[in-house]
Amino acid sequence: MAQQGKGALRILDVRSPREFVQGHIQGAVNAPLGTTGGACKDWSRETPIALVCLSGHRSQAAAAELLRMGFSDVSHLTGGMIAWRRARLPLKR
Repeated sequence: MAQQGKGALRILDVRSPREFVQGHIQGAVNAPLGTTGGACKDWSRETPIALVCLSGHRSQAAAAELLRMGFSDVSHLTGGMIAWRRARLPLKR
């Protein structure tokens, strides 16, 4: 995972804090949907951001919000944490 900083990939997990502590991607920051824009409002608009939620629906909505805010490098994890777990990728608890 890229080190956090200007120009480095930032992972925003838009699930609830309860969901987040049950297991998240290493280095991810919890910014529940509805708070996502505020969590990154001071970041460079060129910051690459990957969004994740449980299934991909909330992260897709958050990605649209960030694009409206002017962020240019925004993606979301298709299938969310369900797909991450199915692939048996590591979780931080």
